[in-house]
Amino acid sequence: MKFLIFFNESFMLENIDTSKQMFPSEIWKIRPMWEVMLKIISVLPIIILGSLANSGLIYVVFKEKSLHTTTNLLIVNMCIADFGTCLICPCMFLCIDLFQNYILGDIGCRLDGSLVHALTLVVVFNLSAISYDRVSAIVFNCSGKLTKRMTFVLLFTTWISGIIIATPLIYFRHYYERQWNNFLETYCTEDTVLVYPYWHIFVGLSVWTPLTIMAICYSAILIKLERYKSQALRSKYSIVVKYKGRVVQVMALIVLAFIICRVPFTALIIRRAHLLKESQKIGKAETIYPLWYISRYLVLVNAAINPLLYGYSSSSLRKKLLLCPTTSWLLRQKKQQKSKPCTGSQLRVLNFQDLRSRSPSVQMNSNDMDIVPNISSTII
Repeated sequence: MKFLIFFNESFMLENIDTSKQMFPSEIWKIRPMWEVMLKIISVLPIIILGSLANSGLIYVVFKEKSLHTTTNLLIVNMCIADFGTCLICPCMFLCIDLFQNYILGDIGCRLDGSLVHALTLVVVFNLSAISYDRVSAIVFNCSGKLTKRMTFVLLFTTWISGIIIATPLIYFRHYYERQWNNFLETYCTEDTVLVYPYWHIFVGLSVWTPLTIMAICYSAILIKLERYKSQALRSKYSIVVKYKGRVVQVMALIVLAFIICRVPFTALIIRRAHLLKESQKIGKAETIYPLWYISRYLVLVNAAINPLLYGYSSSSLRKKLLLCPTTSWLLRQKKQQKSKPCTGSQLRVLNFQDLRSRSPSVQMNSNDMDIVPNISSTII
């Protein structure tokens, strides 16, 4: 059965002629039609939303030269990996889940692990690089900010590193066929002796390391913005306080989405390790099925919502995405308030000071500059 992909099958009657034995489990071949339709319908929004959002963001950044910043290039690199995840991985996911036998063959058995996890590593490596780029621009006043040359080197490095780290799964996974008296069983399995330590390394690189980097970088940004907030309150610049509150909301949403979508995979690895220590029994892998399904599905969800989270977090990207037909409907656009005519009496009571720009990035006079420093708009 396909769920035995998580376990070593060497203990299962390999030295016995199974062609004379009856298949020890129930033969169902494919799940009930209602379940097939339900799961296909649940995956379609991920394919549509993820494809449109990722491709739209990639198109917008490449079209507008003004958006060719280091942060946006890293976001595009992440979207390319997420685009591949949204197109390829759902099909593999459904083929493994809906059929009793493993139908992808030997090539699919090896690529299912290496390709999916290589794309995952590329995404999390880019997330870590984006976090560093933002903290260098805001906290270190651009002193450690990535240059264009360093960014392009980093773009290639993320792909090469992700492919190299995921390559062992090509050799750890094997496809088998076993003939029973009443059933031809096909399954994909791993060499658990070799792959067991590998999965712990992979979880550390794909979940805990990027989460730690994001937590440190965003905490440093919030500390920096907290200082701006205290200075703004003393100088009565309320716009900076609102700016800080919005940054906190965006960062919290990004980190929360990462935790919800990535941490369940860690729980899957821990549960799998416990099952490997217990006595092996046919069909025992079925107990891990709910966690396996949820963790794989959430990874797909993360690939679909990443471009929306990072596109919405940048004002320049958000404006361009609202003008792009494929993404404008994904982002909620605020209704523009109709301007009311202003009477002469109202114009007379307006203070000239009120006509000045309140943007935190606008140059002020020398006295104000000491009170409210310039805030980078990189992260918003």
